[in-house]
Amino acid sequence: MAACAPTADPPPPLPVPSQVAIPDGRVLDSFAVSLDGRWLVYAAQSAPDRRRRLFVRDLRSKPTRDNEVGGTVGARNPFFSPEGSAIAYFNQGALWRVGVGGGEPQRICDAPFESAGGTWTNDGRIVFAPRGGLGLTAVSAGGGAAASLTALNTKEGEVEHGWPQALPEGALLFTVAERDRDPHLEVLDSEGRRTRLRVPIIGQSHYLSSGHIVYGFLGNVMVVPFDAVALELRGVPVPAERGVQSSGGYGLLGKTGVAASREGTLIWVRAAPEDATSEIVRVAGDGSFRPIGAPAAMYQTPRLTSDGRRLAVVVRDVLTREIRVLDMARPEPPLWIVRGGDNQSPAWMDNRRLAFGSNRDGPHRVYVATAAGKPSPLFDADVSSVRNPGSWARAHTLLALSEIDPLRRRDVLIYRVGQSITPAAATPANERSPTLSPDGRWLAYVSDASGRDEVFIKPLDDSLEAMQLTSKGATEPLWTKEGLNYREGDRMMLATFPSGPPGTLREVFEGQFEHDPGANLPAYDVDGRGGFIMLRSTRMPREFRVIQNWRP
Repeated sequence: MAACAPTADPPPPLPVPSQVAIPDGRVLDSFAVSLDGRWLVYAAQSAPDRRRRLFVRDLRSKPTRDNEVGGTVGARNPFFSPEGSAIAYFNQGALWRVGVGGGEPQRICDAPFESAGGTWTNDGRIVFAPRGGLGLTAVSAGGGAAASLTALNTKEGEVEHGWPQALPEGALLFTVAERDRDPHLEVLDSEGRRTRLRVPIIGQSHYLSSGHIVYGFLGNVMVVPFDAVALELRGVPVPAERGVQSSGGYGLLGKTGVAASREGTLIWVRAAPEDATSEIVRVAGDGSFRPIGAPAAMYQTPRLTSDGRRLAVVVRDVLTREIRVLDMARPEPPLWIVRGGDNQSPAWMDNRRLAFGSNRDGPHRVYVATAAGKPSPLFDADVSSVRNPGSWARAHTLLALSEIDPLRRRDVLIYRVGQSITPAAATPANERSPTLSPDGRWLAYVSDASGRDEVFIKPLDDSLEAMQLTSKGATEPLWTKEGLNYREGDRMMLATFPSGPPGTLREVFEGQFEHDPGANLPAYDVDGRGGFIMLRSTRMPREFRVIQNWRP
């Protein structure tokens, strides 16, 4: 009797590429795919209130359609439970969960809105990254007390842990951000031991059951072989797809528009030329906005004159920056342009004279320009550090400066015109984004002295020590006649001081507008009539790229 021939394994299913449309009127924020590749969830701004909410799509149904998840207004950075029946997300200072089919959202624990992602483990825990140098935190998916999992190695320059990803046997992948280096990938085993994987990364990673890690770096979807038992790499990274959307933020961790399921569904958002551009908009006190009419460009640091008639704004290109001065009644063409070298940090002395930082003549200095004259140095100073103006007070006799010190990183200085330049906030912490109260009595600035960026205030006469005003992570303070505006994630806040510090804090509005890349200066200004001039990204992807049955 002849022996039976061995049965050949069936060939793997062929990859199935597709494009999943994002409905008109929705502005994508973040997205995730379930481990089995069936469900896609994304957070997007949508009508009628332009606030984020979650939408779910079944990728296996034909035709596909989106379902809004009720009760999730304001949600960000969703992720799935292991079996795909529930979604966790961040909102209103907490971590929440809700069923894929909807239902009443359940609050799990406190969690900062700007947390850098989370993952749901097989043993019923959620591991998330609360930011602010706090490392990774674990909590029961049913709610309860949260416990720290990792601590930053500050001696090695670590500033953030984020974007955790659960592995099948209980270990975790996560991203580590360090000062002056690219973020890198690490693994945390079930015993709490950390191992560095020599893989530079921007944002989050994803493990595939084929034995690979998928992640983003420099606009590419990268893939590298990985042994999930030995917890070590088995090869070198190679690009799988190019032109993926990526961005900075999240405490230098960054973020990339890519997600991958365990079984091999790859989803990403393509980058487009307009991704880096923004438009200048006038924002009302309720968060509604309208463009002022200037063409889209790579804008930074808009600054209005005190009469609200002119706007100075930085425009970046690949290598340098120029400053354009626009007429708010007719923004195009510009009234005048400051060119030559790298120009930044505009600050109006009055309605005609503009101070700014530049290396136009070699060393980086603070200059003053008008529409008619050649820029000239504001003061003579033979220093090797970089100084940039922040804000003026007392009829342009008092200027708050930021200085990049080679030893202490950034400091805040005060220039009394024609008199002296003295330190106002100069410690081993990173102090920047200085703003002066209109009467010149108070200084506000951003410092990471507490372990994450917060807003501090102090009197210029040194009658009181510097006081930490915020506690949830805050940047971009701007003093106005109404009080001190600052930003807490996407929320515009206002602190008022009816009887002195510590003041009363309240939310003005919430909306997705551009932030300063390094939180060094406000990316907005106040128009004096209860409104704001802000920058709104023109990035608006209209589709997801999807490959089912994808294998590296």
